[in-house]
Amino acid sequence: MERVLAVAAEVFAAQGLGATLADVAKHADVGVGTVYRRFANKDDLIYDVYADRVHATEDLAERASKATDVWAGFVSFLEQSLMDLANDRGLRELTTGGYTESLGWARGTPPTRLAELLAHNHTTMGVHLTKLVRRAKRAGVLRKDFQATDMMVLSHAAQAAMDFSDAERPQFYRRTLGFILDGLRPSREAPTPLPSPALTDADLLAIRRR
Repeated sequence: MERVLAVAAEVFAAQGLGATLADVAKHADVGVGTVYRRFANKDDLIYDVYADRVHATEDLAERASKATDVWAGFVSFLEQSLMDLANDRGLRELTTGGYTESLGWARGTPPTRLAELLAHNHTTMGVHLTKLVRRAKRAGVLRKDFQATDMMVLSHAAQAAMDFSDAERPQFYRRTLGFILDGLRPSREAPTPLPSPALTDADLLAIRRR
């Protein structure tokens, strides 16, 4: 069943959690009955695909909250979590609330494991990010009015930049992230150099026409 899990990870990453068990079976070149014999419903499959990755986001947040250089930890967490979410639509939907309303609709056993995983993730991430933000404020590197709950808002803003750019400019979102990070700092002598150039008029026209 390792093949089914590997294929499911690819399908969910590309299509999101709206993909069905039939979609997974088709890409794995097996009958849908084979998938159902191993997984009572899609929620169980999602759990097995994503449990380790969800826990990895918690580990990432914990390391950031304990970083010696708290600003470096803050930036590292934001950049790495953005990349993880950008590369996996399913993970993005799962951890940012895009799938929670669908919990329990699938036939079979109740989605207890998945619901508990998401509830634990919400609590754990809140603890680590609150600590990270508190330390950054105390160190004077983060504006005082920023709250841990703002992290998801910023994540969505950067995700929008990722969706706006194209395969030829995979790093363009970092320009938006640069503006965001500078806006979070309480003071600086000069704007921080941006890690990506602006779009040209031709770039913008091409993206709008795609």
